[in-house]
Amino acid sequence: MQFSFQFPPADDAPAQARAALEVFDQILSPEVLEDVQLVVSELVTNSVKFGPKRPITLALSVSTEGIVSGEVIDQGDGERAKIEMTPEPTVEGGWGLHLVDQVATKWGVREGSTHVWFEIGPRRRAR
Repeated sequence: MQFSFQFPPADDAPAQARAALEVFDQILSPEVLEDVQLVVSELVTNSVKFGPKRPITLALSVSTEGIVSGEVIDQGDGERAKIEMTPEPTVEGGWGLHLVDQVATKWGVREGSTHVWFEIGPRRRAR
């Protein structure tokens, strides 16, 4: 199953994204849904804060095994992302990507863009 949502680059976009994901409450376990909402919320927040102020797209697919693959796309060119995006938290910030790194099974940024992809499944990545 594949789904796509679009949000304006506004302060309430993360809340809109979390609300849109409620449609998966009958498809995903509560734990996986919570993880997806957290990851999407953090990535959409970054798009609002650092993106080019263009519509933000959330693309998701759910496998029969309950693995959610997703991508948050803000139409940026990735130049600022190379500097801004680090999974290491600091006093000034960076906690969002740290959370993504802890929750997602896999995640990354497509080269030359700000398309951030992730996978979340029934089991978190082993540390």
